[in-house]
Amino acid sequence: MNALNGAVNRCLYLDQNHQLTVREKPVPVPGPGTALVRIAANGICGSDLHFFKEGRLGNFVVDRPYIPGHEASGEIVSLGSGVRDLAVGDRVVIEPGIPCGHCAWCRAGRYNLCPDVVFLSAPPTDGTLCDYLVVRADALWRMPEALSFQDAALAEPAAVAVHAVRRARFAPGASALVVGAGPIGLMVAQAFRAAGGGEVVCRDLIEKRLQAAEQLGARRAGLDDKVEADVVFDTSGSAKACAGLFAAARPGGCVVQVGWPAGNLVSMNIADFLDRELDYVAVNRYANAFPAALQWLGDGRIQTGPLVTHIFSFEQSPEAFAFSAQHPADVIKTVILNQ
Repeated sequence: MNALNGAVNRCLYLDQNHQLTVREKPVPVPGPGTALVRIAANGICGSDLHFFKEGRLGNFVVDRPYIPGHEASGEIVSLGSGVRDLAVGDRVVIEPGIPCGHCAWCRAGRYNLCPDVVFLSAPPTDGTLCDYLVVRADALWRMPEALSFQDAALAEPAAVAVHAVRRARFAPGASALVVGAGPIGLMVAQAFRAAGGGEVVCRDLIEKRLQAAEQLGARRAGLDDKVEADVVFDTSGSAKACAGLFAAARPGGCVVQVGWPAGNLVSMNIADFLDRELDYVAVNRYANAFPAALQWLGDGRIQTGPLVTHIFSFEQSPEAFAFSAQHPADVIKTVILNQ
């Protein structure tokens, strides 16, 4: 219990044995420059599922219990001293990558490259799957009035999509191929059109994802369908898919690596790359992308309806993870609602 109206802070912990348990902790108190957020909704990210199933992702290893989750929306219930641009009652989303704010990369506006960035839910750093969380105030963004907590929880993957499209080089009306029609891929397809792109083709193995792509106005393609586009986005991380990215890009085009390639290696025919004089650019999360992500979610340029296939309550969080991990052909995005 806590002085905040007798509130209880439920927290979901993942341990090194792949076990998920809900525990109660005291409600934290915001310090200077921070705010206490009552979490309303969380999306389960593919990285969360990696940590759940495999115990690691890249250099991050689950070696002790920690709280996963970084796609979160909620309401400010208390403010620390010195916070002037936010108010109690504000509906907000959390930008989970919190940089130092003073290094050369931060001062240049590329704070996603900050060497001291702290990313919520990257073990052992706790994430957002709890009832109450203290967050640095400059990592909070107000939600558009029309946006629900459920939809706003997907602002973080929408920010990835916005940043990926900004990293691409293309003229208005250009075409795009999105390899991997999971949540990020489906948002990239929408963000590309919102930024002035033209026709989008989505390639995937899973029928449900291809159906969602069609619902969102994209053309579908199977693995054996030949497609060429001005911009090719990889959001799959599949080694086989990555091997064909450069052949799918038109001469003078751009390939954007959004997904993390399996094994950290991309096999490529260098002749495809050189002969076509392609650009190949990387995406590392996002920077300065949340305002556009929230605006496009709020006005419908990025839609979440076809993406959110399953909803669970907070007490069902362990079941939500297990179901999402065991049914990849049925699940596009799972959302956990605290309220």
